[in-house]
Amino acid sequence: MKRLAQMTAVAVIAFAGSTAAFAADQTQYQAVKAGKKVCVWCDLSGADLAKSKLAGVDLSGADLTGANLREADLRNANFAGADLTGVDINGADLSGANLVGADIDQVDLSRAVLNNTRLERANCDWATKLPADVNLACVGVTIERK
Repeated sequence: MKRLAQMTAVAVIAFAGSTAAFAADQTQYQAVKAGKKVCVWCDLSGADLAKSKLAGVDLSGADLTGANLREADLRNANFAGADLTGVDINGADLSGANLVGADIDQVDLSRAVLNNTRLERANCDWATKLPADVNLACVGVTIERK
């Protein structure tokens, strides 16, 4: 019994120190990492997609809550209706991306590249941060033109 307890403790410590992505659906996560361009309604919650090349990907309706998209290439990506709550998106390039109707609660977009990014009607909250140079504001619970 003591040996089993030791093995369990080692497994728990090894698991806790792991840096692997813990997306709810590992098959979908691996497909997107490998370059799949369409993953509509995917469950990528908690996925580590930092510095990924995802230009042109269609993740409309996807669950990306808590995902890491730091410094990712998201040019012309489609996130319409996706849940991006709590996503780390610092330094990502969202030029030409579609976030219409996406949930961006608790997302800091202040250091993301947002050239021609569509954010209208995206759902936001008090913790959503937008760059000062965009003509958009979090009004109530949606993003609107100033």
